[in-house]
Amino acid sequence: MMSIKIGFTGGSTIVELGTDSDMRLFFDCILYYVPPKYPDQNWSLITDRLYRRYLKLEELDTAVALMKLVEKEFKQLDREAFDWTKILSGQVKSDLDRAKSTLFEIFVRYFEAFYECIESAIVNYEWFKSNSNYEYEPVMVTISTIPYCVSYSMIPLSVFDNLQPDEKPIWWTGKIPKTTT
Repeated sequence: MMSIKIGFTGGSTIVELGTDSDMRLFFDCILYYVPPKYPDQNWSLITDRLYRRYLKLEELDTAVALMKLVEKEFKQLDREAFDWTKILSGQVKSDLDRAKSTLFEIFVRYFEAFYECIESAIVNYEWFKSNSNYEYEPVMVTISTIPYCVSYSMIPLSVFDNLQPDEKPIWWTGKIPKTTT
């Protein structure tokens, strides 16, 4: 059976990062450790917009600034900042490297991929915006395994916009909604 991987996408870039459990853990760590230290920031941009939906073009600069704060905090947290028991016991599939010493080192590829996708989204927008058929290609968490990433990319943004507060992200459920075109 094929293992489905999760990553980030933006513009013409898709970066495969790891399992859905790894992506959830990345965002769980953000939610647990960072917003309490910076309560005046709009963390829903990361913990809801990026996690469950997508980032709009006008949100990219703010999202980068917030992710820089996440990086700063993750550099100060050692690998024992979360419980590895489920990963070590095999209850949860993971591609994370437990040998790394900080959360930043464990998730460094997530940060790199995020910035790479931000840059791709901006470059593509600037390059193609004069084409009347071009639509901004948002930065978002995605199913990155082929052929599932193709189906995922076909989901209209309105489906993400209409997720209810109690709904899990589509990439987490693995259920690509049927849409009419």
